Parts: sequence; structure tokens; C-alpha cells
Amino acid sequence: MSIFALTFPLLFIFHDMEEIIGMRGFITRNAEMLQRRFPFIYRQMCHSNTETFAIGVIEELVVFILIAIAALYFDNTLCWNIWFGAFFGLAAHYVMHIGQFVVIRKYIPAIITSVICLPISVWILYRCYGLMEFNIWYALIGLAIAAVNAVVAVKMAWRGEK
Repeated sequence: MSIFALTFPLLFIFHDMEEIIGMRGFITRNAEMLQRRFPFIYRQMCHSNTETFAIGVIEELVVFILIAIAALYFDNTLCWNIWFGAFFGLAAHYVMHIGQFVVIRKYIPAIITSVICLPISVWILYRCYGLMEFNIWYALIGLAIAAVNAVVAVKMAWRGEK
């Protein structure tokens, strides 16, 4: 299992680099379409800038690194299941981006790395599930941590200047 621990934050940062680099330009180039089709989301993200978006990503990365280090350092069922649940949350995040791509029907800054990272993540989760003492409740704690962390990061990323 330890060979997979750090793939969690590594895959996350690989994926989020595409988002950091492309998000502001995407919002600017697609403002009219976003206002028309997704007004609530546009109102939330239109004031975001690359710096505030990167701050949200860094916050998430720190939490994911801490989860991976805890799994490696403590090497117990609780920590590995939290790692598994949070990593599952990251894989679900890739699925969400693929869904956004299908709905928007054009490139979004996240689709390329989502398509690359999703199969890798599913394979890692499959391998780890077979290697660990799985506990659904502990894994749900990890998933909840990832979900709450994503909400906090989005609030930080979209705060921007109004």
C-alpha cells in the first residue's frame, strides 16, 4: 500500500495544474455562455483570479499530503481507510469534470487530466482495496473530509475581488 500513498497528492496536483493554468482564460472566453447557461456558477466564479484559485488548490493539497503522510506514518486501518475514502473522493472529482465536459460540450480546464487520472485512480483504488482491511465507516470519514475540503477550497478559490 505504501507505494500508492503519495500518488494521491501527486495525481491531485497534476490535475489541478491544468485547472489553475486554464480557469481564468476559460471564464473570460466563455463569459457569455456561462452567464446564459450557468448564471449561479458564473456569479460565483466571475471574480475569481488565478491567485485566489491557486490558494484554494494549495489548501486542498496540504490536506491531501497530510492524509497520505498519516497513512504512511501511522500505517493503521483507520488512516489507510481515510486515505482510501479521500482518494475515492478525488476520483469522483474527475468523474464530475467529465460530466461538466459532457454538459458544456467544449474543452474545460480539467478534462484532459481528468481523462488521464481517472483510470489510474480507479486502478490504484482497486489494487488497494484488495490489499487493505477495508472499513466502510472509516472510508466514509475520508470521503467526508475530501468533500468538506473541496467546499472550503472552492470558497477560497472563488472569493476573488468583487
